[in-house]
Amino acid sequence: MRLATLLGPDLDALKADPEALREAFEEFHPEDVAELLEDLPEAQVIELLEALPSKISADVVERLSPDRQIVVMRGLRKESAAELLTEMDPDDRADFLEELEDDEAQAFLDNLEPDVVEETQELLGWDPETAGGLMTTEFVGLPPETSCGDAIEAVRKLARQGEVETVSYIYVIGFGNKLLGVVSLRDLILADPADTLADIMTEKVVSVKPTDDQELVARVIAKYDLTAVPVVDEMDGMLGVVTVDDVVDVVIEEATEDAQMMGGVVPLEDSYFSTGLLEFIWKRGAWLIVLFLGQLLTATVMEANESVLQSTVELALFIPLIISSGGNAGSQSSTLIIRAMSLGEAKPSDWWRVFAREILIGLALGLILGTMGFGRAWFTDGAIAPESLAATVGLSIVSVVTLSTIIGSLLPMIIKKLGLDPAVSSTPFIASVVDVLGLLVYFSIAHLILRGLMG
Repeated sequence: MRLATLLGPDLDALKADPEALREAFEEFHPEDVAELLEDLPEAQVIELLEALPSKISADVVERLSPDRQIVVMRGLRKESAAELLTEMDPDDRADFLEELEDDEAQAFLDNLEPDVVEETQELLGWDPETAGGLMTTEFVGLPPETSCGDAIEAVRKLARQGEVETVSYIYVIGFGNKLLGVVSLRDLILADPADTLADIMTEKVVSVKPTDDQELVARVIAKYDLTAVPVVDEMDGMLGVVTVDDVVDVVIEEATEDAQMMGGVVPLEDSYFSTGLLEFIWKRGAWLIVLFLGQLLTATVMEANESVLQSTVELALFIPLIISSGGNAGSQSSTLIIRAMSLGEAKPSDWWRVFAREILIGLALGLILGTMGFGRAWFTDGAIAPESLAATVGLSIVSVVTLSTIIGSLLPMIIKKLGLDPAVSSTPFIASVVDVLGLLVYFSIAHLILRGLMG
């Protein structure tokens, strides 16, 4: 049952007793409270956030949808908004301000303490889809000579004060701000309190650069099974950390975007029900128009071969079979290669290896499907000799499936090489390309084999 159903009727009574309100909301996870606030009227949400302690309000607002965040923050008193922003995690604060126009974002920053402003502006300086844009500057960083006993006390103190987003790792920093090593919380607890961090730290630290793409950061965290990865500059200076919860959001976002693009839709910025009708029309219509124009080429090819179809009607029976075989084969290859590139298993420089594999796979699949098509065409009654029609259909299927497999695998790599998202070579796009190609191949082979019959 949703939290709104349980708590909603009692909110007015709770607001009269701030202490009871705080205790009531502390019983629930901030994510569940955010779900409640998504359902309530704007004025009531603002009133509740004003009544709650700023730390609790910050935890809740961090989990609201971007649009809801903006509406709520605009409605709060300046003092309350400033307190709430100060309590928010630096990366979440930067994400919120990133959604605003520059003038409005600056207005919010003007009400914050100078150190908070400096911290936030540093994060805003990075592209939001890079490690720098994802990282938080709240982490545990201690010098190498710190004893394990003192390090545990430092972790406890920072955690109680809410000044760190994760305590899974203690980063050993020295020589200014250089990252020297890392100690897991487990190793710290098991170590002798008299040992120093330098004695137990791991010196080979897996890290990322602030300009690294968010997909690379996600792959690094997944590959090394981390809960957080440090972000360092060119001199190994510690800048911040990217935590696994942010990476999960990235994975979901990227997977959603790729799925939409592969379905022939311009990626949506909001959820399905939050997207406006007009936005849906243009984001779906844009690709449909492009694909429609591509399909017009299909009509052009058939028009150019109208005389062939009139003299040998049997050829028309197998057009859907030819183009669907090519479209399906090309879509398979495209999907596999796009996924392989997103996981880092393949890159554009591997095109020759991909080509060599896909031409063999395409030929094998083409022969299987071509044999089936050959058999079906052999038993078709008509003016064309069974062996001629069967040879035309079978050879066409082998050729189309092979070519479509190659195109479907190489096109995403070419698009990636051009600096674009390979997901734009979507299933509908590949299908449209190979439809035209399939007809050209089919009619060309028909001309060669049935030349005498067609005059």
